[in-house]
Amino acid sequence: MASDRDRALFEHYRTEVEAMLAVGRPLAAVERMLERAPLDPDERSGLWLLGWALHEIVGPAEPVELKVVNDGLPDRSVHR
Repeated sequence: MASDRDRALFEHYRTEVEAMLAVGRPLAAVERMLERAPLDPDERSGLWLLGWALHEIVGPAEPVELKVVNDGLPDRSVHR
């Protein structure tokens, strides 16, 4: 069973993979980052697969910035 520290480290690098691809970094940059990451080989492989899969979805054609929509619907009220 992985320690809390190991899980936190894995989550940190998972978030890093997602963030790098979301801002348009190439998959090669993600690979270089993972090569230097202090992770178990299986964890590194899993994150590489995640990056490869996300790279297919979030590519250069996907916009990263949010755009304001004029005349959009107002935010819904949240009742608890």
